[in-house]
Amino acid sequence: MHRLRYFIGLVTLALAAVSAIWIVRLLRSYDERPGLSLSVEFRNARGLRAGTDVRYRGITVGTVRSVAISGDGRKAVAQLLIEPTGARHACVNSNFWVVTPRFGGLTGGATGLDTLVRDSYISFYTPPNSGSELSDGSLLAGSERPPSNAEPEALDDVQHGDLLMTLLVPENHGLIPGSAVIFRGMQTGDVRSVTLAPSGTHVEVDLRISRKHRHTVTDKAQFWVARPTVTGALLSGFTVSDVSALLTPFISYYVGPGEGVLVQDGYRAAAELARPSFEVSPVPGKAVQQNNVRGPIVSDDVVLVRVVYAALERDTLSRDDPIKREGSGVLYLDSSGRAVVITARSLVDASFTEGDFWGDPEIDNEVIKVHLKDGTVMRAGRVWVDPKGHDLAALMLEDARPDLTGTPSKRIVFVSKAEGQFQLRAVGPDGAELPTQPLTEGLPITEDNHGASAVADGKVTGIFGRKPGGTVSTVVVLGQLPEDLRPR
Repeated sequence: MHRLRYFIGLVTLALAAVSAIWIVRLLRSYDERPGLSLSVEFRNARGLRAGTDVRYRGITVGTVRSVAISGDGRKAVAQLLIEPTGARHACVNSNFWVVTPRFGGLTGGATGLDTLVRDSYISFYTPPNSGSELSDGSLLAGSERPPSNAEPEALDDVQHGDLLMTLLVPENHGLIPGSAVIFRGMQTGDVRSVTLAPSGTHVEVDLRISRKHRHTVTDKAQFWVARPTVTGALLSGFTVSDVSALLTPFISYYVGPGEGVLVQDGYRAAAELARPSFEVSPVPGKAVQQNNVRGPIVSDDVVLVRVVYAALERDTLSRDDPIKREGSGVLYLDSSGRAVVITARSLVDASFTEGDFWGDPEIDNEVIKVHLKDGTVMRAGRVWVDPKGHDLAALMLEDARPDLTGTPSKRIVFVSKAEGQFQLRAVGPDGAELPTQPLTEGLPITEDNHGASAVADGKVTGIFGRKPGGTVSTVVVLGQLPEDLRPR
């Protein structure tokens, strides 16, 4: 009898513990609001705290749920919850940054002054040509400064293909980082830094010319620091040049159509002492698109990379489970010049594969790294997953160097159905490509084939992922990938 009572007591205690955990989970779910959950990484949280705002165009559209250190200790990770009204504006080409007081010198102005009397907060900006909407659970790289197209006084990040050059000027006339670079009255770039030459004989101004405008700079281009100047005579009349530089000086340059040859990164030019005398060429009678501008030379073959994923699954009743996976991916540059890696979602998203008796698993400390063939290791963010549940995901590399090359567009085919005979192409732990082998569906998923490319006739048509609900492989075609994430 005593044993029976003891057993009943243990069962009752166990049921009470399970019920308590269930009630806590239930109450926690009631506290969660609907919306888009995102993880944004920053080099510095800048005083950001849980409970502060997430704003879009000055309107509060979400909340910072938590701020923690990333698993490798190199980043601060902010967990965001964006309300449905703001979630539709959060896209793969949105910029997220922490708003704090920023001062741009005597002529650069100041931003973020409202945070002098209140907490820092996160703001994000989406350009007019917005991309695909972010999926729930996306892992993004935050910007350290506001994008220049959102706040003109802020420096924009250097993008793949931008021209980086140095202009030597006799003296600085109020130029600061962020000052505009102008061609034919249009801004084509900005000043990145202004320093005095070690010899003290001149000032060195580092310039960035955007990728789409780099064809306007040749070795015949004339540069000058734009300042208002008056020319002419009393009887013939006066002409005022560069009057727009009255408040804010800028760099201006001009070159006639077809003059000179294109310059490469690192080009150095000496500025004119004053605005040169020239006649601006008229608009040609038949404007034609320049198609002879050559960008960086890219490989003619499929570029494969090693993908390494680490995360932590939080458990309520037991020790947290570390997760680590490795596999392959195919690297290319999308239509905006961003470095994208296509791979299997089951390789880079533990929430897609892990299960929890109490509901959706709690995945934390996600870190994605991409190993290039030359030994370079880069962090990446998960910006898109297949909304139909197929085993397909898109990563975006952080701080991709300007000379990074990828798979040419002619080597990638976005089909909606797997057909024909495929070859399996993957890379090993050292980043070296493994021998090509016939692709057979139904194989167990391993580090050697997870996320590998399915290639037919020299073209990537799919990714070697896993079948839904199982651990064996299948070919996941690329037809679901959004247009703005595809190569040009």
